[in-house]
Amino acid sequence: MIYRKIVCKETSKIMKNKELDNLRSKINNIDDEILSLLSNRSKIVLEIGKHKKDNSVVDLDREQKILDRLSSKFTGSYPKDTIVRLWREIFQSSEKLQKLTKENIQSKRSIENINVYKGGKAKLNNNKRVIKLSSNENPYGASPKAIELLETKNINHDLHRYPEIDGSSLREAIAKNFSIDSNRIILGSGSDEVLLFAALAFCQDGDEILHANHGFEMYSIVSKVVGAVPKKIKEDVNFNLNIENLIDQTNDATKVIYIASPNNPTGTYLSRDQLVKLMNSISKNIIVVIDGAYVEYVHKDDYDKGFSLTDEYENIILTRTFSKTYGLAALRVGWCYTSQKIADIINKIKPPFNTTTISQSLAIKALEDKEHIENSVKLNSEIKDWFEKELKLLNIKTRQTEGNFTLIETSEEEAEKISNHLMNDGIIIRRLNSYNLPNFLRISIGTKEEMDLTVESLKKFNV
Repeated sequence: MIYRKIVCKETSKIMKNKELDNLRSKINNIDDEILSLLSNRSKIVLEIGKHKKDNSVVDLDREQKILDRLSSKFTGSYPKDTIVRLWREIFQSSEKLQKLTKENIQSKRSIENINVYKGGKAKLNNNKRVIKLSSNENPYGASPKAIELLETKNINHDLHRYPEIDGSSLREAIAKNFSIDSNRIILGSGSDEVLLFAALAFCQDGDEILHANHGFEMYSIVSKVVGAVPKKIKEDVNFNLNIENLIDQTNDATKVIYIASPNNPTGTYLSRDQLVKLMNSISKNIIVVIDGAYVEYVHKDDYDKGFSLTDEYENIILTRTFSKTYGLAALRVGWCYTSQKIADIINKIKPPFNTTTISQSLAIKALEDKEHIENSVKLNSEIKDWFEKELKLLNIKTRQTEGNFTLIETSEEEAEKISNHLMNDGIIIRRLNSYNLPNFLRISIGTKEEMDLTVESLKKFNV
């Protein structure tokens, strides 16, 4: 009886192995067919390349139409985002075939058209006193407590030792300050690095990342760095992001959405209700990153400065920075708060020691100085209101913004003239050509003295 059971078991195993071998043989035959089809496709691609001029072989609109058509026709069990990624890889290979380049060193396709981020101009080529109103920095500097710590040299001097590998002391200080869980905090070298973590952790080549048409420049750059395709979502005439439009643009290939609230450079924001609507309407496997670099400057009642959304939605990341209100831009310290599941995933890719001992220590001191933060925000609000009233008297139009900057709307020609005029007076502001807003200017709110001098310079321009 026992012998019969053993024989039956072995016979069943042999039959299953034969069935597997048969199925694998079918897969091999299909793979051979695919190879043959790809070979034929490559020959046609080369022929098409002969008819294209000036090396202009990329047609993104046509590629998107192909992707839409194939996604709608596909009825197999593979996820549709896999089909999109496969065909984007084929598009990239086809491009290389058509260009017939002989260069040995080639970047991946996604980063070829990146315009290097330059930020606001920092200095002038003369010895004039410079008023820098181009980078949205805190004009009052860092907390006196942080400066005192630096000047008294009470920071650990073991420069040959690595900092805390996960910045646990700073994370605990942040957690205590905001009454949140330190295990769900990830530190970054500025919040820009946290933005990169999100893309690295959840995107593969050919996936899509959505962001506002006039969102922070780094969103598009980060997308391309990881090989994803950035998709810009149009805003309304007042630069408000339309939530319904954003929801409609998501698809199986969408992996990350970046939203700055308030947004740089337009100063628009999303209310808590709008964010809740978004989160309730999109797939739970899409990671939504809410960039809160300017959160402390917002005074709107419907704006959520807290972290409760991360308890309601597992797929949301809220970023913060020490570069703006806290006045530690030179130290590059940012962080995010998210669900435990996402925190565990990001920690797998976060480089060790990505924030320094000095930056961690000074950030802790900056957190303690609530009076400095409150005073910086209060002064920003008062001076901004005064400055924009002065601009109105000069017939200079401004848009309403939440943040520590003013957005001027004029003509492209006038924007260039105003920028050059102020620069001649040693005042550096930000032109927004790189955001495709050539008729806009962004002016950071400095001290009262700096804004007085800016107004006086603009009065001379208007004479």
